[in-house]
Order: sequence, then structure tokens, then C-alpha cells
Amino acid sequence: MSSFAFDQAEGLRRLLGRDRLRVIAVASGKPRVGQTSVVINLAHALATQGKSVLIIDEGIGADSSAARLGLAPRFELSQVLKQQIALPQALLSYGAALQVLPAREGLRRAAHLMPESRDQLARALAMLPRQPDIVLIDLAADRSHITLAATAAADDVLVVVSPEHAAITQSYALIKQLAQEYGRRHFHLQAAKTKTSGDATAVYNNMLAAATRYLNARLEELHPIPWDETVKRANRLAKPVVEIFPDAPSSRAYRALAQAIAVWPMMREDDGHLEGFLQRLIMSSKMTESAVRA
Repeated sequence: MSSFAFDQAEGLRRLLGRDRLRVIAVASGKPRVGQTSVVINLAHALATQGKSVLIIDEGIGADSSAARLGLAPRFELSQVLKQQIALPQALLSYGAALQVLPAREGLRRAAHLMPESRDQLARALAMLPRQPDIVLIDLAADRSHITLAATAAADDVLVVVSPEHAAITQSYALIKQLAQEYGRRHFHLQAAKTKTSGDATAVYNNMLAAATRYLNARLEELHPIPWDETVKRANRLAKPVVEIFPDAPSSRAYRALAQAIAVWPMMREDDGHLEGFLQRLIMSSKMTESAVRA
């Protein structure tokens, strides 16, 4: 058997031997409501609970997941899609079980992949030495059609909202857009930066009633993430708060969130691997572009 054929067979055995992949798109109605903090801390909490995690990072500069983890990207997914570099060159590692794939423009280029490029990327995904159990997509905040198409390919959508009025209003607008344009009917709602239990109650009550009445959408509220001073300190150190302040209230909340995700039911009846997500992403991107042109 040639080395290439052996590598393919070994990759297939490795894939078939794993549990199903879960892809979670994390979004918010406006910037600076805590979305990226949720992504990096949830990722770290999942990793410490034995999961292999991949963050697909659409953030830019200091607001990206990579920067918030103290990582300095050299390449991004779009360069992989152009075949300028190999996929492993774009991956950044944070510890043994957490990887980050910078993808500032990569996801939105998926619709334009030629079949041979798509197949090559699928093979590269299958041959990654460390296959993820969970993918977290830190979605860009521009809410464009080409950005939000990733939510149609994800297994779950987690919407992060802070207690401020503008954040609640714009998060509802985001959920409305996803429901009407992408057919999403189930959302996980994560209140972040809450200072009191009343903050979270106000967030959830405002959004649950409207979504049920006007959108026929189901919002599943998650335990809120409280704001505490250790979050600021962790941000300055470019570390997850769950790593350097494990006893902080926010850290306990993130660990509880990671445990809750472990028992979420799987909604899709497919192979549950990165290649399947890639195929869904390409299809949803093409459908979105066709709708925009029409």
C-alpha cells in the first residue's frame, strides 16, 4: 500500500472511531457584549473536560479569539482555500486540546470553491492529526448574508446578549434575521456581563416572549455569565478567566455551560464530521448568494 493510500485509510479509521462532531455558531447582535469571551472561555472549559476543541475565528485584530488567547496568526483560512498554504500551517494551538483557525474571510469564500478545491480541503480536514469533538465559530459581527450563512451549516446557534437595551434589541433583530432568512427555529440564549440575577431575568423575559409570539422560534435560556473583576484582569493577560482564575464566579458559570453542552441532543442525521459541515456551509453560502442576487 502506498504511503498516500495508507494515510487516507488511517484518517478514515480515525474519523470513524470518534464521537460525532458538534458545530456551534456563536453570534451576537452588536459588538462588545462578551461574545469572544464566551467563545474562548467555553472552549477552554470544554478542553479541560476532555474535549478536543477547534475555534473558527472570524474576529479581527485585538477583538479576535486568537488575540484574546495571546496568539499571533501568520495565516488564515482564505490562504488555505487559495492553496497558498497547507491547512495545518494556519492552525494555532493553545494547550493540548484547543486549536484556533483564523478565518477572517475564509468562511465567506466557501461558495466559490471549485469541486477539486473542495475535495482537497475535505481531505485535509480528514487528515488533521487532532480531530475536534466540538467546533466553535466566533462569527463576525457584521451580520452580512455571507457571514451568517455559517449559522445554517452549524448544529446549534448560541446568541450572546448583554443586559443593555441596545444589545437586547439588536440580538432580537439577529434572531429574527436568522429565523426568516435561514430557517433557524431553535436558539440557545446566553446572557453575559450580568451583574445581578435580575439582569439575566430581564434579558430572557424580553426576548422569549417576542420570539415565541412573532417568530415561532424557541429560545433556550442558559445559565447567565456574571461579570466580575477577574474578567478584566484575564483580558489584560490574554488568558481565559477559567484558566487563571478558576474559582471566580464567571469561571464556575463557564464550566457549568460546558457541562450543559455535553448533554445537548444532536439534531442532524449525518456523519457528524468536519467534511459534512464543509458541505453544508458551501450549500448554504450558495443558496444565500442566489437569494441576494434575486
